[in-house]
Amino acid sequence: MNADLAYADLAYFAALQENLTALATAERPAIERAARAVADSVAAGGVVHYFGSGHSQLVALEPLQRAGGLAPVNVIADPALSPVAPRHAGAAERVSGYAAAILRTADIRAGEVVVVVSNSGINAVPVEFALGARELGATVVAVTSRAHSLAAASRHTGGQRLLDVADIVIDTHGPPGDTVVPLGDLAVGALSTVLGAALVNALTCRAAQLIAEHHGQEPPLIVSQNTDADAERRNGELLERVKDRCPRG
Repeated sequence: MNADLAYADLAYFAALQENLTALATAERPAIERAARAVADSVAAGGVVHYFGSGHSQLVALEPLQRAGGLAPVNVIADPALSPVAPRHAGAAERVSGYAAAILRTADIRAGEVVVVVSNSGINAVPVEFALGARELGATVVAVTSRAHSLAAASRHTGGQRLLDVADIVIDTHGPPGDTVVPLGDLAVGALSTVLGAALVNALTCRAAQLIAEHHGQEPPLIVSQNTDADAERRNGELLERVKDRCPRG
């Protein structure tokens, strides 16, 4: 451990705060563009799709029926890419052509928004998934670390990265390797999941605001079911409207 590093936990919190500040300031224009795309799509009856592989799938799952989240959210969570089996997911996300199989069963429609989460942005599946979603007429928002992505070689057959193929790129400002607290020759403390979840919620906040202010509609927001019976009734009504396109679980 470095001599000036007294407490690794506090160092992690400090690094997280620094990254969140960078994300909130430098990425403001990209977040605004993404929020407007989401608001326009939802106001027109569209669905917001989220996709990720490995630990990035955790970020993609964050907005699904989340208190304070939008009801018309569809998470495309392929079991082979689940973080529950990280070694399997790590191998599967490198397989060229696999994204096409996932896209065949994904109900993505023109004018909708697809958020593709990939910290490295170099593996074949997220890159090909983004390309396929764009071909279907969707606006693709990438959530990725530009520094990490540019520090590693692309595993896509065409040499592209997620940041090369998305319509809107939101850089988490996470470092190469993801970890931020030095510990001897190694490092601990991954940032990508926390940064990604914070970004997803911030994006939802701004999109909901735009639905209300620019479209004059009440945002279709889920409320915590652990409050009262009316919350469950309200959530049920919202989810019933999108049941054919968004899983209720």
